[in-house]
Amino acid sequence: MTNYYLTEIAEQDIDDIVSYIAVENKNAALKLLDSLFKSLAMLAENPMMGHERPDLTNKPVRFWPFKAHYLIVYSYDFPIKVVRVLSGYRDISSLLV
Repeated sequence: MTNYYLTEIAEQDIDDIVSYIAVENKNAALKLLDSLFKSLAMLAENPMMGHERPDLTNKPVRFWPFKAHYLIVYSYDFPIKVVRVLSGYRDISSLLV
């Protein structure tokens, strides 16, 4: 049983990331996707592992770094709601308005 769900925009974020990586390396894209789902399952079991970022948003969400360049943004209700999966190179605060 999955203890998390993805918002529509989070699903789109994941699709965009995987599609971008798959252009160069389909195997790497699949490995990233597998690793992402493992991280989401871990967060669902331990929702307080992430940290708040009042410098980025005042919304009740937590952030979890994923791989070297991504942030999983989620609300920590049960089940957790994955709000966004974003590249750390983007302007995070403007995307969480």
